[in-house]
Amino acid sequence: MTRLLVTTAILAATAAPLAAQEVYDLDTITVTADLSDGTETQRTGATVEVTTREDLERAGDSSVATYLSRQPGLSLAMTGGPGGTADIRIRGLHQRYTSVLIDGINVLDLSATNPAFNFGTLTTGGIGRIEVLKGAQSAQYGSAAVGGVVSINSRRATEEGTHVYLEGEVGSYDSFDANATVTSKGERHSFAVTLSRLEFGGFSAADEEDGNTEEDSLSTVRLSFNGEYALTEALTIGLSGFSEKSEYDLDGGFPFGDTDDTIENTSNGLRLFARYEGAKVTHELSATSFDFDRETSSGSTYAGERKTLAYLGQATLSPTMRLNFGFDYSDESFASFAFGTAAEGNVTNTGVFAELNWSPTGQLDVVAALRHDEHEEFGGYTSGRLALAYRPQDDLILRGSLATGFRAPSLFELYAPNSGNPDLTPETSFSAELGIEKRLGREDFVKATLFYSEVEDRITFGPTFPSPNVQAEGTSIARGIELSGQKALSDRVSLFGNYTYTESEGEDGARVLRVPRNNLVLGVDAEIAPRWTARAELQHVSDYLDVGASFPYDPVRLDDYTLVNTMVTYDVSDSAEAYFRIENIGDVEYQTVNGYGQSDRAFYVGLRAKF
Repeated sequence: MTRLLVTTAILAATAAPLAAQEVYDLDTITVTADLSDGTETQRTGATVEVTTREDLERAGDSSVATYLSRQPGLSLAMTGGPGGTADIRIRGLHQRYTSVLIDGINVLDLSATNPAFNFGTLTTGGIGRIEVLKGAQSAQYGSAAVGGVVSINSRRATEEGTHVYLEGEVGSYDSFDANATVTSKGERHSFAVTLSRLEFGGFSAADEEDGNTEEDSLSTVRLSFNGEYALTEALTIGLSGFSEKSEYDLDGGFPFGDTDDTIENTSNGLRLFARYEGAKVTHELSATSFDFDRETSSGSTYAGERKTLAYLGQATLSPTMRLNFGFDYSDESFASFAFGTAAEGNVTNTGVFAELNWSPTGQLDVVAALRHDEHEEFGGYTSGRLALAYRPQDDLILRGSLATGFRAPSLFELYAPNSGNPDLTPETSFSAELGIEKRLGREDFVKATLFYSEVEDRITFGPTFPSPNVQAEGTSIARGIELSGQKALSDRVSLFGNYTYTESEGEDGARVLRVPRNNLVLGVDAEIAPRWTARAELQHVSDYLDVGASFPYDPVRLDDYTLVNTMVTYDVSDSAEAYFRIENIGDVEYQTVNGYGQSDRAFYVGLRAKF
């Protein structure tokens, strides 16, 4: 592996034609890499991928999960098509180690065996920005941010006046996707509201190649909104939230195959804040609420609620030093009834934190963060992070970070019948990364990042059933390299691409399942004629293991696969565009979870307009 890492690092420094999924301006701002209002990506030691609304439209994906699966360091494990469980893994770590925020609201599932957010029903309609912050971030974001943070924001009002954005798409599998957004922005206010609807006729979640024919459909409607109002020059209040209702089919059973099972899910999120910009310190007080109800056709029910109160202070100590500090308090509860057994639980957590941003020279930025959490069940835990960005030249950036993190036991792990164990302690982690980025002018760049993570005290099922959850002895490790870049060949053609090599091993040294060793993305954007643009994108995934479908359930290697997608866009006018896209042009049969199929070749046509 050492030889491969050295070789790929050399390639990263010399192969300018490689390119990333995102447009990388010198002024690109990240709001997740630290606790300030915004930091230029060239000044943060953390690795963060920033996706704008324009990036999403150019990529063409209707699914957030498939878009993220082509970003450096990320991979996808999905049980069938839209509506299936979609796990996004960061740098070889299970999705339970990823904190997911939507408009600042923690949306991790409170009733799941391993709390995680299911990306399977989330579309790109109505989304304005996505940031993926990689590496342990518990010092800023608390529990679960072991592998990283995915922060998603709905569309914002970006232009003065009132505007209406309409999008519609139809295509294969009797799919219909529509989104309407209204924005308003004035001297003292900004507001946006989006209504999204997706109807997907579907294909069999259980792979059709195994003789399964039942179509597993998805129907979802989502309302999201956000707004701010300046009461005075110093005091601003704001509100954001969402409500989503979805119904989808799934397959399973013993033996695995077509079933008539369905799930109805409703989730709601709300965040209120007040921000006061004082002479020396900016204060922000916020309150969030998240709840969900899920019911299966077999009669199982799941419900959960999370309420959070938080304070953030931002102080400028000197022209080169800023201090961010604050606290948060959360109250989580869940109740479920499944397989004739009821379960419920409640837990609270209080965290205090501080982050120092220091720029001793114009070329060096250092961030040091520390956080202490007091959990109702296991007591206290302290996590920290140190990151730096050094620019020896204006177009060269060196990055490095060291961080610790933790994942608190979930409510299910603590209180579930038969398996719950209230004596569990948090899983703990350590991560490190070292990166180099060369800017090649305008939006072009090439970048390489070495990463390493380890997790101890992993929570797992006991050796017998029924048996309380236990904590595994030993350390699981994930390490590898990310390469990415972008290069304009001319004013009309640009190449992009990324490659991730990942070694992920459990406590016993065996490879972790559902983490590909190799994930390669290559693509081209081109203006093919006046008003006409096109994108072609190739993804190759190889060396991928999953659990076998029959006893003794030993690991099996899934087939490598190569997908090619393309989209052509035509500017109907200055405010409207039509597009046509093809997914999986080669009609490749592939799986990301053993036994579950993915889309065959599919065609979609759509229209976007602004008024």
